[in-house]
Amino acid sequence: MTLRVWAGWWARRGTHLPVAAAIAVVTAATVLADAGGRPAVLVPLVVLAAGVLPGAGLALGGARRQEAALLRLHGRRGVRWVTALVAEPMLTAVLGGLAGAAVPLVLGAEIASRSLVAAVWLLASATVVTAMVVALRGPLTELLRPAGAERARRASALAALVPVVVAVAAVVALLRRSSTAPDAWAFTAPVVVGLAAGLLATAVVRLVAHRLARRPDLGPSLAGHRLALPRAATGLPVLVGSAVLLGCAANTAMAVHDWARDTSLVTSATPLVVSYDGPADGLLEATREADPDGRWLMAAIRVLEDERPISRRVYLDTARYERVVGDRLAGTAAARGADQVSDLGAAAAGTDPEPVTTGRRMTVRLALAGPRPRPLRLDVLTVSPSGSGRQTVFARPTPGTPTTVSTDLVRCETGCRVTGMEVAIGIPCNDDTWAQPRCQRPALTLTALDLGGLDLLDRPWVLTEPDDRPPGELAATPGRLRVRPSSAGTSYLATDRSPWATPVLATSSVDWPDAPEAPTTGGMARPARVLATADALPVVGAAGTVLDLPTSVVPGTGAVARAEPLVLARADTPDSVLAEVGTPRPGSELSREVVQAADDGVAGRFAVLAGEGALLGLLAVVLPAARLRRERTHERAVLRLVGVRRSDQRSAGRLQVVVMALAAGLASVAATLLVVSTLSDALPVLAAGPGQLPLDTGPRVPALVLAGTVATLLAGVTTWWTGHVPDRASLPARLREEVSP
Repeated sequence: MTLRVWAGWWARRGTHLPVAAAIAVVTAATVLADAGGRPAVLVPLVVLAAGVLPGAGLALGGARRQEAALLRLHGRRGVRWVTALVAEPMLTAVLGGLAGAAVPLVLGAEIASRSLVAAVWLLASATVVTAMVVALRGPLTELLRPAGAERARRASALAALVPVVVAVAAVVALLRRSSTAPDAWAFTAPVVVGLAAGLLATAVVRLVAHRLARRPDLGPSLAGHRLALPRAATGLPVLVGSAVLLGCAANTAMAVHDWARDTSLVTSATPLVVSYDGPADGLLEATREADPDGRWLMAAIRVLEDERPISRRVYLDTARYERVVGDRLAGTAAARGADQVSDLGAAAAGTDPEPVTTGRRMTVRLALAGPRPRPLRLDVLTVSPSGSGRQTVFARPTPGTPTTVSTDLVRCETGCRVTGMEVAIGIPCNDDTWAQPRCQRPALTLTALDLGGLDLLDRPWVLTEPDDRPPGELAATPGRLRVRPSSAGTSYLATDRSPWATPVLATSSVDWPDAPEAPTTGGMARPARVLATADALPVVGAAGTVLDLPTSVVPGTGAVARAEPLVLARADTPDSVLAEVGTPRPGSELSREVVQAADDGVAGRFAVLAGEGALLGLLAVVLPAARLRRERTHERAVLRLVGVRRSDQRSAGRLQVVVMALAAGLASVAATLLVVSTLSDALPVLAAGPGQLPLDTGPRVPALVLAGTVATLLAGVTTWWTGHVPDRASLPARLREEVSP
């Protein structure tokens, strides 16, 4: 029994080997997809395999019709008949499964889920075996006849239903082009659209065939009759589907390559980077001593505190940006933002610095209204390189009598900036007692308010009550400020800092909870005005802000803990200049972690899709090619017998090749263009990350050319091979039967 199985398998190896290859491709795809942690990649390949494996089983059944008939003549029926036939294709399935699992393992992949691999292999094997058994069913008289139109007529209902189902699925795929769709759906949609395009191409081939068949010339007429047969375009839909998958994968791979290149350019801005080991204010001095003319070096401090866009910022020596970086970022997503950096430097240089305290005392002259003395507290809210602070004075003045109080400033060693003020009189009241007479506050008049040399009465003040408490009252005249606190006991005042707001560039993803802020390199809060917004900016990418470094450094203070001082250098910077600031390294190192974190093995996933999809497309046209070649051999023998000229036969063959190749190529290009234009942005390509540049998945000409070329070559070569029959194989003397209809 075993010898008969091996003998039968070897005799039909031309049919078994493509079947084994199809099972091997599906099994290998399962191993690779599962090892990469993305089983969704397997789904489009399973869809393509669903178009290949049933046909493989039918082809295997067609090759074993006589054997099946002999088994019936020997009394085999039912399970015994099926068992005798199953051994041979199961041998093919085992060989294909072993090869499909072995190749990825040799390449270093690991099988994470053996149950998934086994399930896919069993499904593929069962599909082939079932299709073979179905092909061999029917009366004994049918098995003894050559396989032909009977099977095609019986399958006509299914053949009419499949294009409708695929077309509907393609429409749904185009309508559901959402980035929130499941990964499996997103990966499958290009294949479904490709299959629909392949079915349309098949219909076009048959229309052309009918027109050619009515031509008076023998060559075109013969080509038309050949192309009009249902099996002439077998495998074309799967071939187009695989070519579309290949083109989509190639287009996405090119997009990822361009994204990685742009990320490398934007993240570093210059080809060379030097990590500076020193204080932030020393960084500027070091670059200007090493490069006085500003031709080669630019100081930068990168602060990436967390993943929020508002927490990502970079400080650049904008005066040197144009000479050091120039147009290096042209053509990238940050090109528009990069053009604004020089304007940022000019705006920062033209902005007046916010006044800061120079003295060490706070002095207040005040007068309290009302019938009796009351305790009061006056807080001036400040911010300095040392952090936020309160400059507080307490008093219990006699009503109507001017009183002067003073106190030492705290946390203002390097100067304070004023952010607000609080005025509190009497015991606090809550919302249950606001209306009581004791909660009404007397007015407080300030005739002098000096904070370390700053006259705060020259500034505008507004009430900013923090909740729904009854508001206080505020009246300001030159040299005088009159405040009646809220009945809650305390009122809050804010001053306008906008005249000294620091200009910043921001990405469109930055969302400030209140007003824009521009912290110094040491983290001190400053008001900001957004000079311009862009999708991406140098160094911070698509999330963050860019500030001017010279105006953001407070001398004598350090930088925040997450600050990373850098020296950005041109590629042609002399070694002597670089040696003065440190050891240079490629700028691409700054983006290495960003690219690796976002890539997440995308190259491997799309290589699997492209390579194994192309193999399945090849098998889809190779499997029926052997059968068509046998039919062409018989047909050519008949044509030679009746005296048809060889030139007419060659003309028919060339016309067949042209029609099939053009149909496959044009359908693949059109479908690929449709997919990459409408569906590529929904593919789960890159893992989201902070500051990640947008991925441009627009159509790439090389990807379209690749899809069209592969489809054209495979369709043309297989069509040519089916009709290229040697003379010795088509001798009329070898005819053994009449020409089948």
